[in-house]
Amino acid sequence: MQWYYDVNGQRQGPIAQAELESLVAQGVIKPETRVWCTGMKDWAPYAQAAAGQGAAPAENDSAVCAVSGKIYPKSQMVHYEGRWISAEHRDEFFQRVREGAPMVGAATVPGPFGYGSFLQRFCASFLDGLIVGLANFLVGLVVGATMGASGMLKSSAGPILLQVIVQTLGLALGISYHIYFIRKHDATPGKMALGLKLLRSDGSKLSVGRIIGRYFSHFLSAIILGIGYIMAAFDPERRALHDRVCDTRVIKTK
Repeated sequence: MQWYYDVNGQRQGPIAQAELESLVAQGVIKPETRVWCTGMKDWAPYAQAAAGQGAAPAENDSAVCAVSGKIYPKSQMVHYEGRWISAEHRDEFFQRVREGAPMVGAATVPGPFGYGSFLQRFCASFLDGLIVGLANFLVGLVVGATMGASGMLKSSAGPILLQVIVQTLGLALGISYHIYFIRKHDATPGKMALGLKLLRSDGSKLSVGRIIGRYFSHFLSAIILGIGYIMAAFDPERRALHDRVCDTRVIKTK
C-alpha cells in the first residue's frame, strides 16, 4: 500500500506503510496530518485513516503511540511529558528514556535526524575501507621487507608465513580501528565524515564486546552475496543484517 501525506500544503509520497509508521513515530506525520492512499474516497487526518479509514475516534479520546506510531484509545495508554505510550510499548519507551535516548516529535528515537541512508552508509564504509586498506598495505610492506631482509622468504614456508602474519595483523588492526573510534566517538572516521553515528537501538553506546561482534557480523552480510548490506536500503530503520544481529542503528548527526 502506497501512502501520500500533506506538509504545509505540499503533497509528499508515495511511501510504503513501514515508512509511514516511521514518520509517525518521528513526529513528522501527526494525528491531524492529512493523508491519502488507494481505496480512500478523499484525504483525511492520519488519526482517521489509521483507525481503518472509517469513522475516527474523537481526537480527545485517542492518541498516537510514541513508539509504534499507531492509534490507541487514551484509556489504554500512559502519558509522559506530552507523549502517549501504549501499554504494550510502555516498557520499551521507558527503557529508552532511562538510557538517555533523545526524544523527537512524538517519539523517542536514536537520533534527532533519523537514520543514515543506504548511500551514506556505503560511502562511509568505502572511506573506512580505504583507510584500513592503506594501513594494512603499509603493514604488509614493513613485514615483507623485514622477512625479506632476514632471508625468511627464501624458505618454502616463507610466503605462507608472510600471508598468515599479514592477515592476522590486518584483522587485529581492523578490530582495533573500530573499537577505538566507536568507543571514543560513536563512529568510525568514515561515518564521522558522512555525519553518521553508531548506537544501540535504545540510544546507548556500544560495548567493546558488541563492537567486536558487529565487526565479525559483517561477514554474515557479505557471504550471502551482499544481501545483508542491501537490506539497509529497504528496512524502515535502515538496518543491515549485522545491525539486526547486534541490535545497532546508524543515525544521522547533521
